[in-house]
Order: sequence, then C-alpha cells, then structure tokens
Amino acid sequence: RLFFAGLAAALVASPLASAQTAEDCGNLPGTSTTHDLDLCYDRVYRRADAELNAIYRQLRDRLADPSERELLHQAGEAWVQYRDKECAFETAGTLEGTIHPIEVSICLTAKTQAHIEELKQQLDCPEGDPTCMHHKTEGGG
Repeated sequence: RLFFAGLAAALVASPLASAQTAEDCGNLPGTSTTHDLDLCYDRVYRRADAELNAIYRQLRDRLADPSERELLHQAGEAWVQYRDKECAFETAGTLEGTIHPIEVSICLTAKTQAHIEELKQQLDCPEGDPTCMHHKTEGGG
C-alpha cells in the first residue's frame, strides 16, 4: 500500500505531471521509455476529458428546456461512441505494437479538445443566434 502511495507521489512530482498538452509529452525530460510516454499522454487525455465534462455540465445547467437537456445528453453519448470508434479505427495499424496505447491517447485527446471548442461555442453563443441552444433567462425560460 505504501509502495503505491509513494509511486503516486513520485508521478505527481515528476516532469510527467507538468505536461499540459500532447506536444509536451514528447519534449519532457524523463519521458524516455514507451511506458513513460504512455503515462504522460494518458494524463493529458484525462485532463482534457475532465475539462470536457466540466464544460458539458455548464452547458447542461444553462439549458432551460428539459427536452434540450435530453438532446444534449443523447448527443454527448453518441459523440463519445463516435470518438472511441473513430480512434479505434484510426489506430488499428498500431494494434499489436507497444505504441498503440499512446496513439489511442493522442487520438482521444485531439478529438476531445476539438469537441471542447465546439461546446465552448455553445457556451459563448450570442443571444438571439438561431444556431445555438436556448439558454435560461432571468424569467426562467
């Protein structure tokens, strides 16, 4: 048990923890092995996924109409399935290699970051724009 706590503390203190983007992983000292790179790229993906979930919650909380919330929920589920299957397809060529988990993380991160930008556009949508979901108003709807 202490070993894992020490390992977790070492990872947090390592250069791997400072990686903010996928590009950082290839340029950090101490990421010389495939395992190190896999950990780094996975950490970057998990950060992007956490940001996506936070933005999704913000958007959901702004929607006044329950039917719009349900549409957002359905779209979110469909998007996750699309992302995962698209990345499986795009990385199929490395399936048998040790680099495969890294390639999957890179793909998941790129698609997640692109979707974050799409959802941010909905959050920052000007009032009256017909291409945006309806947001709550002062009067509750």
